Amino acid sequence: MLLLKLPFITQSLPVLIPELEWVLVGEKLNQDIPLYKGILTEVGPFSALFYQMIDFWFGRNQLAYELFAYLIILIQSLFFVFITNNRQTFTERNYVPGLIYLLLMNISFDLSKPSPALLALTFLLIALNILLRQIESRTGVSDDVFEVGLFIGIATLFHLPSFPYILWAGISLLFYTGVNLRQMFLVVLAFILPVFFTFLFFYFSDTSEALKTVWLFNIITFSNLSFKGLDSIIIAYSVPLFFAVLGIFRVLRGNRYNSFQNRSHQIVILFGIFAFVSLLLSNNFTPYNLCFLIPMLALFISGFYLHMKGMFLPEVAFIIFMLIILAIQFQGVRPFLGSGYDQLSNLKTKDIVIPEKLKGKTVLVTGERTDAYKNARMATGYLNWNLSKSDLQHPNNYESVVNIYQNFKKDMPEVIFDNKKVIPKIFKAIPELEKKYEVHSKGVYVLK
Repeated sequence: MLLLKLPFITQSLPVLIPELEWVLVGEKLNQDIPLYKGILTEVGPFSALFYQMIDFWFGRNQLAYELFAYLIILIQSLFFVFITNNRQTFTERNYVPGLIYLLLMNISFDLSKPSPALLALTFLLIALNILLRQIESRTGVSDDVFEVGLFIGIATLFHLPSFPYILWAGISLLFYTGVNLRQMFLVVLAFILPVFFTFLFFYFSDTSEALKTVWLFNIITFSNLSFKGLDSIIIAYSVPLFFAVLGIFRVLRGNRYNSFQNRSHQIVILFGIFAFVSLLLSNNFTPYNLCFLIPMLALFISGFYLHMKGMFLPEVAFIIFMLIILAIQFQGVRPFLGSGYDQLSNLKTKDIVIPEKLKGKTVLVTGERTDAYKNARMATGYLNWNLSKSDLQHPNNYESVVNIYQNFKKDMPEVIFDNKKVIPKIFKAIPELEKKYEVHSKGVYVLK
């Protein structure tokens, strides 16, 4: 892991717009601002708690966030080796799947960010291991199967688009085990329990309504996909997917595996298919939102190399594959082929030149481009534009006017960067706010 990241030690990875949102969520929570009621964000409650802890310990330290991501990836790769060896997915115990898993987590630099999807993947891997253990059992499915639903529920609280994996668990149990109706009910109940207890926590904190409207039942907002990032996904995953398909043919057509191993391979393929379902429910097309595909890719790329015959041929093929993966990542971070392929260019933050007299002031930004928050403190709870625009773009609505006024009253921004040109309408609807601000330049308003 250290060797793979060595080229980027002297320079931090590019900061992404969603990454800035994660940092700001942790920062606002440490200011005792209630999640969802005082902070409009699509980040799951458990992920928000994780970012709050990092901010409490390290503040806005990008290296700290990335080191936590590296640690999570390392733990996942070790656990993936445990799964493949203890569940006997191959005829012989080996560490190749862990090596491939670690390498695949470097196909794009954004996978080295502690995204909600990466955090959720840890618990989906645990659910995968438990499910494979149930299939492996010669005594049939036990009541321990409820743990599958439990860990998928926990993953959902980190990353909402993880919830389709409860369907993956149900399909796998129905088609590959002798599960009965009561045990299926246990799985569903265990999936609901973490969400239910989280709802109870928000209920007693008087923020349950915000949890429902802003996050839990806001799946339409999660479906506002940006196709601008599709090229990054294709470039990052095309080569691994090609090798994985070759591996699937080699593994499934091999006659060395028993019935349990064949069923395990098919379940992992199904796991990978649901990664695309999760991506469609995510808030944007990015490689890190497709990280659920990594376990399937790692398993079958490993199978491709393990089934390869010839003296030194697997080793040479692996080195070529590794160099291709690292070249794609390096090109995305520091282009070395001319201007290069600018990976995730639509999500990379840009350095905004702020006049000297405006530096150090609290800021409100309207629109998707929140670059100004990179070197400034955020004011109000209008963080995520998909959620904020229902208020800020409709100041003629009575409820929106009340929300805007309360947000400004609690945390008055000293500078407003109005990228979406919504402030004039807001000032017209709330003249009291207009009296407090003066125009600094086009689209920039400063508190008097």
